Amino acid sequence: MDKKTCIFFLLALLLPINIAAQLFQSLDLGFNGGERQGIFSQPRMHVEGDRLHVCTNQGLYAKDLSADNSTWQLVGFEGIPLQDYARRGNDILALRYNEGGSFLLLSHDGGQTYEDVTPEIFRGKNHGRLPSLVQHPADPNTLLVSSTYWGLLLSTDFGQTWECLTEFFYGNSVASVIGFHPSRPNIIYNCGEGGVFDGHIMISYDSGQTWIDHGNSLGFPGDNCVHQPTFHPTNPDCWLAGGEGCVFLSDDNGQTWSCQDYWGDESRTAYWYFSAFDNEHPDTVYMAGSLGRNGQKGACIKLMCSTDGGRSWHPSHVMTFEKDLERVNDLQQYGDRLLIYSESDVYKVSKADLVAQSVAAIQTVKSGTSESPAFDLQGRQIMEPRHGIYIRDGKKIIKK
Repeated sequence: MDKKTCIFFLLALLLPINIAAQLFQSLDLGFNGGERQGIFSQPRMHVEGDRLHVCTNQGLYAKDLSADNSTWQLVGFEGIPLQDYARRGNDILALRYNEGGSFLLLSHDGGQTYEDVTPEIFRGKNHGRLPSLVQHPADPNTLLVSSTYWGLLLSTDFGQTWECLTEFFYGNSVASVIGFHPSRPNIIYNCGEGGVFDGHIMISYDSGQTWIDHGNSLGFPGDNCVHQPTFHPTNPDCWLAGGEGCVFLSDDNGQTWSCQDYWGDESRTAYWYFSAFDNEHPDTVYMAGSLGRNGQKGACIKLMCSTDGGRSWHPSHVMTFEKDLERVNDLQQYGDRLLIYSESDVYKVSKADLVAQSVAAIQTVKSGTSESPAFDLQGRQIMEPRHGIYIRDGKKIIKK
C-alpha cells in the first residue's frame, strides 16, 4: 500500500461513523411522492439504463442517474397515483392505486396518453385491490398480478387477457408479494403473512400449474411475514428474504428455509421489506426496512448489510424523519450505489461507505482467550491478522 493510499484509509477511518444522515443522500424528488394511499399502497421504482423511473402518487417521474445535476421530470400518467408498471418498448401497462375500480392503464406513447384496460373480472364491489404487478424477466408480454379477490393471475399478452393461477390469498392482504425467479422464470413465488400472522411462501416450479406452501414447518417463526425475496446472482439455489425481525435464507431453491440470527436486538426492532445481493460482490447483501415493533415510535428507515451471503449481519444504520411514520417502498441498485425509495423522498447510499461504516461498527464478545476475534474491512473474520487495517472489539487496528 503506497503512502497516499495509506493516508486516505487513515483519514477515512478517523471520520465519524455514526452519523447516518451522511450516509443517506437525498435525490430531491421535491414532494412526498411515496406516501401510501388509502388502506395500503407501495409504489415501486425501476432502473432502466441510466434512468430511474419512480411511481408516485402524482404520476411517473424519471431522473438521469449518470448526471449529478439532473432534475426530475414528469414523464407520464400525470396526476395518477401509480403503484407499478410493466414496459414493452413504448407500451406501458401501469398499475394505479384504486379500490374496486380502474386498476390497469395502457399507454402506447410512454404514458402521455392512456386508456383504462381493466378487465371486468377486476371490477365490482366484491373486488378489493390489485396490490402487485410484475413482469417476466425475459418475456415482456408475460405478467403477473395479485388480486385481493381472485388471487394470483397470469397474462401472456401484456394484460389483454388473464388466467387465474390460484385463488389463494394470504390473510393479511397488505402483506403479499409475487414474482418470478430471475434466472429460472418457470418458478413463481407468492410470499406473505397468514391469518394468524405466520410467515408463508408459496412456490410453483412449473409456471403456476402446481403449488407448494412452505410455511412454519420449514422454519418461518410465528408472528411474522415473508417479504420480497432476492436471489444470489451466481447461485440460483440461494434465496433470501426479510421478515418482521428475521432474515430467511434458503440454499436449496426454496425447498427448506432457516431464520438467520443477527446483531443484538435488531430482530425485534425492524420490518425488513427489501433485500438485494450486490451485483458485483455477491457475498455482500443489503436489506432495507422500517422501524415498527414493540411500541417504538419515531419515523425511520433502517438499512443493514451482510458480507457473508446473509448468514450474519452488521448493525443497522437509521435515517430519521420529521414525519410521525416513515416506510420504505423499494430498494434498487445502480452501479456503486443503493437507491432507497421512502414515503418522503428517494435516497442514494454509497455501497462502499455502507460496508465500511457497518464493519467499523462491529462489536465482539470477549471470549476466554486473550484476544477477541478480528475482522477485515469487509466484515470477514481474520484468523491470524498480519499487515493492514482490521477491526477488533469495535476498534480500528493498524498492524504494520
